[in-house]
Amino acid sequence: MSTRYQVASVKSLRRASFLFLVSCFLCLNPLFSQQNLPLNREWGLDFEKTKISKLRNTCLASYNTVDLSCFKPYIYLTQKINKNDSLRKTTSVWKRKIKLENLIIVNDTTDKFYLTIDPLFNFEFGKDMADTSGEKLYKNTRGFLIRGSIGEKVSFESSFYENQTTYSKYIDSYIANTNNLFSQTANYNYAVVPGQGRSKPFKKNGYDYAMASGYISYSPIKMFNIQLGHGKHFVGDGYRSLLLSDNSFNYPYARVTTTYKNIQYTNLYTSFMNLTDGGVKTPEHLERLFQKKIGSFQFLSLNLFHRLQLGLFQGMIWEASDSTNRQHVNFNTFDPVIGVNALSYGLHNTNNILLGTTIKLKVTNSISLYGQYMLDDVYSGKGPSGIRKKYGYQIGFKYFDLFTIKNLHVQVEYNSVRPYAYAAENSYQSYTHYNQALAHPLGANFSEMIGFINYRLKDFFIELKANYAIKGNDSLSNNFGGNVFKSDNVFPVTQNLDNISLTQGVKTTIMYQDIHIGYLVNPATNFNIVLGFTNRIEKTEKSTNETQFVYFGIRTSLSNFYYDF
Repeated sequence: MSTRYQVASVKSLRRASFLFLVSCFLCLNPLFSQQNLPLNREWGLDFEKTKISKLRNTCLASYNTVDLSCFKPYIYLTQKINKNDSLRKTTSVWKRKIKLENLIIVNDTTDKFYLTIDPLFNFEFGKDMADTSGEKLYKNTRGFLIRGSIGEKVSFESSFYENQTTYSKYIDSYIANTNNLFSQTANYNYAVVPGQGRSKPFKKNGYDYAMASGYISYSPIKMFNIQLGHGKHFVGDGYRSLLLSDNSFNYPYARVTTTYKNIQYTNLYTSFMNLTDGGVKTPEHLERLFQKKIGSFQFLSLNLFHRLQLGLFQGMIWEASDSTNRQHVNFNTFDPVIGVNALSYGLHNTNNILLGTTIKLKVTNSISLYGQYMLDDVYSGKGPSGIRKKYGYQIGFKYFDLFTIKNLHVQVEYNSVRPYAYAAENSYQSYTHYNQALAHPLGANFSEMIGFINYRLKDFFIELKANYAIKGNDSLSNNFGGNVFKSDNVFPVTQNLDNISLTQGVKTTIMYQDIHIGYLVNPATNFNIVLGFTNRIEKTEKSTNETQFVYFGIRTSLSNFYYDF
């Protein structure tokens, strides 16, 4: 096809997309106010299992459930406290606040304004039995959560956490490594706590850091939702996502979700950061300026026959800011049509483009199969660029109420990502944010098997989790494709470009098991008490590192934090 006709086709797609969005905006009826379901796997199991009529746009296991997308966080209808509820009238205020509902509730007589305020906390204490130093480990997290709605179309949320924490040695090593991903200037601290932002030293071996998130959501019509906020997103049905996950830190975003019958279309525009100045000079006595890069994502989800769900994904990291910290943004950055930018720029481009698909099949009302395929580059030229055959895939299944035992759930998942995936020729263009991968915590060049068993009996719960991963790490002088921050055009001199193999390099085996039991105190904020044990073994040909962490916590669990790497 000639360049002339390619350009014409791209323009036609853009016009069609614009007209479609306008028609969606004009044609439908108002919707009740909505909120985002928190990104927490364990807490969300009930939502995935049960048909809940008030929950929309979810990946549920029930046959009759509306099932349009696995772009998370899910958007669900606000559930207000009924002031005239008989149980509420007969239950003491202390019991209600501790066990049943939000701490502070503001609900005007006309129901046009609704507000809840809750404390957030994580007081965890533990010890690594394999650490001969005998250091006691702890998490001291305090914060708050505000949720509310104004009328039927506007909702909002805001949260803030302040943390002082100590971690096991392997997490200490990870945090220290995030400080060395780019060429840095002395006297600056770029260390990042997994998924929770930049930290500063606290006492001898601790970290002090804060995290804020929030959004404003507006639904002018039933099928159209707009959100502006600061947070995370996740694409997929699995525990991991190879397309976009909540592994990294929060980021500013604009999200537009359009739903029509069995189709859902999501546009997400983000502002990411590399924790490096990128050559930008920061004036004296001012906070360090970091290098910015824009991300744009499109996800199209189709629900077929109530049992088969297909998704198409496009993600793009646009060229990072220059030495003056300016980004040259053009119209294509905000093009809402999936696939157009991939056609316009190609996968082998200065901008880092990712394509992907998702699939889920409901075998029965209790069993579902799911998977993903991620394609980063298929360029097969000669010479060094011949290395660009970068892809990954995921397969898994979920079984709710195993053997008809209520609330006994099983999940098994396999993930594999080829060497050099997510990386770019210019390391500043990597598929990353805040010195962490935007997809899988292990980056690239790995294979991984994960299994979960969850069981809940009334307010008591237990989870058993096991990970087994093989990763090809880099040596001191060679890039074998596991570090997504390194250029994908720099590799060992001895590398055979026609025989790049999965887990090449310094072969590292990671075995991770966690078991915890707990008691759910209040579902409004997932306030729970937990006792658990984590065992982690990391092996190479030359060394073995082991962690045996016993912990006890009193916490509100509303986010996923990934330490299984």
